[in-house]
Amino acid sequence: MCAAAHGWVGLGRIVYVASSEQLAAWLAEMGVPAPPVRSLPVRDVASGVVVQGLVAELAEQVHDLHRRYHRSR
Repeated sequence: MCAAAHGWVGLGRIVYVASSEQLAAWLAEMGVPAPPVRSLPVRDVASGVVVQGLVAELAEQVHDLHRRYHRSR
């Protein structure tokens, strides 16, 4: 949804750290139910936008944030 809105208003490039595929794997690993909407690669959603990612150096930090969030729930 964010990528679609980004593409609609023409904000320019999208830079992301972790992919929807990674997030789905992390959630499954933690036993978190799948989201209620289908995750799509950003390039499939906003095909006319320049996309840069993954940022491997930061991905583990984002993974840790998800771990901490879901443990606290």
